[in-house]
Amino acid sequence: MKKNYVGFILSFTFLLLGSALYGQREVGRDKGKAGPHIITVAVEDAENKKPLIGASVLVIEKGGGDVTDKNGRAKLSLQNGIHTLTISYLGYETISEKIRVVGPGLVRFRLTTSAQTMQEIIIEAAADKNVKSTDVGKQVMSIEKIEALPPFVGEPDILKSITLLPGVSTVGEASAGFNVRGSNVDQNLILLGGAPLYNPSHLFGYFSAFNTELLQDVSIYKGGIPANYGGRASSIIDLRFKRGNQEKWEGKSSIGLIAAKTSVGGPVFTNKLTLMLAGRTTYSNWLLKEIKDVKISQSEAGFYDVNAILDYDFTDDFSVRYSFYRSFDKFNLAGDNRFSWSNQNHVVSFNKSFKGKFLINLQAVQANYHFTIFDDDPFSSFRLDSRIRDEGINLGLKYFFNEKDNIAIGVQTKLVHIQPGDLEGTNPESPVPPVTVESEKANESGIYFQHNIELGRFVGLSYGLRYNEFRLLGPNAIPVYAEILPRNEENIVSFTEYADGETIQKYTGLEPRISLRLLIDDNTSFKAGYNRMFQYIHLISNTTTIAPTDVWKLSDPYIKPQEVIQYSAGIFRNFKNNSVEASVEFFYKDIKNIIDYKDGATLLLNNNLESDLLNGKGEAYGVELYLEKKKGDFTGWISYTFSRSTRRVIGSYPEETINDGEWYNASYDKPHNFSLVGDYQLGKRTKLSAIFTYSTGRPVTYPVAKFDYFGGGNIAYYDKRNGNRAPDYHRLDLNLAFGFNNDKKWLAGDFILSVYNVYGRKNAFSVFFDDVPGAPPQAFRLSVLGIPFPSLSYQFKF
Repeated sequence: MKKNYVGFILSFTFLLLGSALYGQREVGRDKGKAGPHIITVAVEDAENKKPLIGASVLVIEKGGGDVTDKNGRAKLSLQNGIHTLTISYLGYETISEKIRVVGPGLVRFRLTTSAQTMQEIIIEAAADKNVKSTDVGKQVMSIEKIEALPPFVGEPDILKSITLLPGVSTVGEASAGFNVRGSNVDQNLILLGGAPLYNPSHLFGYFSAFNTELLQDVSIYKGGIPANYGGRASSIIDLRFKRGNQEKWEGKSSIGLIAAKTSVGGPVFTNKLTLMLAGRTTYSNWLLKEIKDVKISQSEAGFYDVNAILDYDFTDDFSVRYSFYRSFDKFNLAGDNRFSWSNQNHVVSFNKSFKGKFLINLQAVQANYHFTIFDDDPFSSFRLDSRIRDEGINLGLKYFFNEKDNIAIGVQTKLVHIQPGDLEGTNPESPVPPVTVESEKANESGIYFQHNIELGRFVGLSYGLRYNEFRLLGPNAIPVYAEILPRNEENIVSFTEYADGETIQKYTGLEPRISLRLLIDDNTSFKAGYNRMFQYIHLISNTTTIAPTDVWKLSDPYIKPQEVIQYSAGIFRNFKNNSVEASVEFFYKDIKNIIDYKDGATLLLNNNLESDLLNGKGEAYGVELYLEKKKGDFTGWISYTFSRSTRRVIGSYPEETINDGEWYNASYDKPHNFSLVGDYQLGKRTKLSAIFTYSTGRPVTYPVAKFDYFGGGNIAYYDKRNGNRAPDYHRLDLNLAFGFNNDKKWLAGDFILSVYNVYGRKNAFSVFFDDVPGAPPQAFRLSVLGIPFPSLSYQFKF
């Protein structure tokens, strides 16, 4: 009996040991090779198989790890043997599992939703990324964070959310663009799934042109921009799409007072192929009809946008994606012109991984923008069209030596076509003569190298180099101006003709990029960065924001590429176990070949646009403060930016000089910008949020005198450009979101009640002056939304 008992104990012990030794997941293909090996860890949602971006992957034995990328994958460098991995993600159950590494390979983990999904969970490996990464001037906003902010008329707005961050500002309401660290709106490259957007707004800036239901997150690069990004001189806004559910179809919809949206996604025939569809539209005309002003009540305004995303996995290491996006706007002010504008993008991308160490991405992109102005008056009817088409191919290669050392190289090329304007009368009685501005096309190419490496525990370095080549191509006729006279149409002496495909002008540029991180302690770091960037396409507009009628112009023999050199440095620190994040950053920009305009410039339908443009230089500098609480029932952040942005234009002639050659404020120079964002969890399904913003008024030019002349007319005299300021801007928004049933029930929904501009501040968007003969100029300010604007929306899943 005793012998049998001992035998049972030994057998049971060996059984347990066997389970411990052989129950681990074995990872690796090339068995027997010495390590270390690159192990790719894929983290997915257990229910829908979607990749989880930003999940923490910790190696317990090493005390370190990685965070999953945009494909839900992390890279680890591990020796042969057994390792314990802990995987965690916000709102999901944390799991720990042992793996046995025998070679390079991939291991997949699927996380289940936590029962306490409404609680904030700090992911330790990701929570200190702002301190330990080499990123300078980069911030990432999750879609969940954006959707928690008070929306305008019930619709989350990505662009308005970005302006709550330090270093990002806008000139006011109804602004389609934004300014980053004292730069013009055209210096921001906005990428939607890899394709550029030339007009990122609906309804003149009241809505951004992005449906948040399909987006994973938004990355904002204000400095320390990696070398794989090029073409714009100031910032990158990279919006990344989600992937459809691989197991079942699911959807989400939202209905508001003037807009609605819906999205669905799921597998097609097999879980290897997924499809996501989304659409938004507005029905705002009923609201316009309620306004007493007859001209407004008889007007029309509307938009829609649609998305389609198709993903197919050939294997775990090889996938392809196709994405389609289209937006359309129309606006008709009664008794005036009709406007319409649209974006349409196509992107096809291939991703291939070799043993988790070598990644290849091949991408084909087409982006289109088109605006039209109509006049239906039978005595002056016309149609004006302008178009941009951007077609490119990008190839990127990335190699991981280990999780702390990787390099990336790539080549990018694109062909840009611009038709600045094509005007024609629309009926035989129309007196409008046909006018066609000569189209432009150019080839812009770049090659780049980027190296990211950790030099021991305390020093991190990211450096790269990009080489650009820009060629303006024929056919075109370039005017030649008299050398000793001002550049205007009267002084054109001849034209130089260029054949189709012939190089008219060539520009090249080297763009070094470097970011350095010095870890002072586990919670504090110092970072510094340097960027040099060129821009070969320019927004030609006399407004301070992007408008649908703006014209884009390529660099040519007279309009040189814009060049921006930026220096930045800052201190980053976390408090209270990484639950509070703080930073202070300083920046300085040296801007060359910036474009400004002659007084009285004609920008639309101008075949000799260079004769009304001026080349100048600028500088911008400032300090950004940021403090965010990320854990608990109350979360939020405070951001403050002090910055200045000035310009100087000195030409060879008085008409080519602005402000007598003195420095003057840029149109978007706003020294003080402050934002306060709060989010309070009142209950499991109830949340209250608020936003308060303040900024200095933007620069404007006031007339200093007015001269009356015979016949009743008058002429205003202006002194210094941008020498005055509009009144300061401030606004309070509130939002209450509450659910009415259990999350697991079909059609689980939330009501969202928000009030925009709670105390009805009449913020001045612009200032105008009357022209009454015999009276001094009288100022009037235009307030776009000078009253509290409440809204109610309902969103539900199905």
